[in-house]
Amino acid sequence: MNGYSGYQIFANDAYSIYHALQATVSRRWNRSYFQAAYTFSKNIDATSTGNTAFNTAYNDQSNINASRGISDFNRPHRLSVSYAYELPFFQHATGFRKTAFGGWQISGVSIFQNGLPFSIYDSSAGTAFLGQGSTPLLGASLAPGARIASGLSGGNLRDRVANGYLVPTNFVPAPLVDPAGCAADPNFCTTGFGDLGRNIYHGPFQQNWDVSFLKHFRIGERQDIRFAADFFNLWNHTNFSNPSVTDIEQYLANPTSSPFGKIVGTNGNPRLVQFSLRWAF
Repeated sequence: MNGYSGYQIFANDAYSIYHALQATVSRRWNRSYFQAAYTFSKNIDATSTGNTAFNTAYNDQSNINASRGISDFNRPHRLSVSYAYELPFFQHATGFRKTAFGGWQISGVSIFQNGLPFSIYDSSAGTAFLGQGSTPLLGASLAPGARIASGLSGGNLRDRVANGYLVPTNFVPAPLVDPAGCAADPNFCTTGFGDLGRNIYHGPFQQNWDVSFLKHFRIGERQDIRFAADFFNLWNHTNFSNPSVTDIEQYLANPTSSPFGKIVGTNGNPRLVQFSLRWAF
């Protein structure tokens, strides 16, 4: 079916495989608690979306196994910590000191996790098999002597964000199907599929801390005023997104100023602070 384009196949041949190690530690005492949940997982599938309106196959559109790879939402490591702790200060105080400074509670949720996976593309791949108008996901290839691990730059995250998260010279376009024929006649310069699979890299590690400070003021037996100070992303930590451009053709078109492999965006919000007062009667 060389040169096919402009059609879709509706089938039930996609699959998904999930393996995980899950561990939970929890402790409760009085009106306080602590819980930590860790997951070490790997999810593999042939497509990560149920949307049948668009083609999400990778490389060879007629072979579902060509799309086998890490799921788009897979995060190998994820740790979630939640807690609530009643501060012991001024427990035995009286009068104004107890009213103002006693009975405070701190609670929050902290999350630490890997970034989402992404692929290295070659928009000029597969011309020997795909016709005009096709928009599949097409993989690039490793450069001679390169390894997948060497495609990631080294150093601390700040330097990698400034200078590039990926090493462009580690990748090359998909190979020609007939190099000798291409040399003799440009009309035979068609490409095959690259040797890089789907979702071979993960974006930068992410973390987030949400913390709340609470206090209840009792008025008589039936009325309660709750004051809360909520801090979202308490430390104002920046979580960087994946590289915005991972098409090797865009790098080859302008190597000196290409955004290939560079991180230019962030995920989540900066620190947000919210105060609330609730009167229950």
